[in-house]
Amino acid sequence: MQYKFIIALLLVALSSCSSLNFLSNDSDEDLVTPAELLAFANQYPINVAWKKSFKGSNDLGSFKPSFYSGQMIVADSSGDIISFDPKTGSVNWQKALERNLAAGVAAGFGRLVVSDVDGFVISLDLESQEILWEQNIGGEVLANAVVDAALVVVKNSVGELVALDAVSGEQKWIFRSQLPALTVRGTGQPIIENGVVFSTFDNGRLGAFQLNTGFFLWDGPISFVAGSSELENLLDADSSPVVVNQLIFAVNYQGNLTAFDTAQKRPVWNAKASSFHSPVVGKGLIMVLQDDGSILSFSAANLQPSWTSEEYLRRELSNGTLFKDVMLTGDLEGYVHAINPLTGKTVGRKKVSSKPIKSIVTFGDLAYIVDQDSNVAAISL
Repeated sequence: MQYKFIIALLLVALSSCSSLNFLSNDSDEDLVTPAELLAFANQYPINVAWKKSFKGSNDLGSFKPSFYSGQMIVADSSGDIISFDPKTGSVNWQKALERNLAAGVAAGFGRLVVSDVDGFVISLDLESQEILWEQNIGGEVLANAVVDAALVVVKNSVGELVALDAVSGEQKWIFRSQLPALTVRGTGQPIIENGVVFSTFDNGRLGAFQLNTGFFLWDGPISFVAGSSELENLLDADSSPVVVNQLIFAVNYQGNLTAFDTAQKRPVWNAKASSFHSPVVGKGLIMVLQDDGSILSFSAANLQPSWTSEEYLRRELSNGTLFKDVMLTGDLEGYVHAINPLTGKTVGRKKVSSKPIKSIVTFGDLAYIVDQDSNVAAISL
């Protein structure tokens, strides 16, 4: 029997507590209370350009916007799809699907793709917003699809990577991974690089597949099972891998940050890490925002450790993203933090929401913050 944790944060709390020294004099409150925000030198003032409110929940951070043809396109869990001017927030058009969606919208090649809680992948024409096709793939899609010229690639909650014909919705190929007995609810978006689909899976592995045929090329472990209980052996990889030259980096929960050599088709380096977010690459560094709120960094040149930060312990950080000269991340109290990627020091901060921030994406001169209630705030530096 497969079990799904609906609230991943429970697992985060458990894992954070298990890594602490219970023989110390710290109180139980210290083990769960978010770290207090420290004073900092405000070198990068954060300004809010516009805000928009949406319906529905975004507890998993699955509802990320897409940018296409000069539009910012957002979907929410109530089934609304809205197109904005990304600079001003003014609405271009709105489409109500009248069904409960499970993840955000993907856009490309004149098409929009969303998925609902019943496992239907739905393709719409970008110009007319009319439904072109819908196809049930047997499980919720908890991350944005990837839209290619010929195929739409999605990963569902039962561990299947599925490619659908972009024109008809017909299933072209499928890969079924082996699910562990216990997994965290969530899934990472696959990526396409040079005709190859790379995807992480709940069993803590990275797989590579030929895009056109689904032919299995190779796979490898991000980390190995090392615990004595099912909870200790949760190794879910719930984020997208990141390509850096010949290397592809992937991170999993209670596991590793691992570098795979795409020529050798195997892992070549790893470091202990635990995260639900993709590594952040830039400024010559690879950074991991861990599930306990600490941040690790490594040199992209030689993979040696650089700086570490525990300033945001237990603050339930969102993903990180590079914007201008800083790394942005959000927290459980609605703050956006700007961090110098070379030093790990905080150089800017602003409260932009009353709800936890779940994801941050960038486009042009603005960064876009999405909170737990699917509200969007556009910010500039």
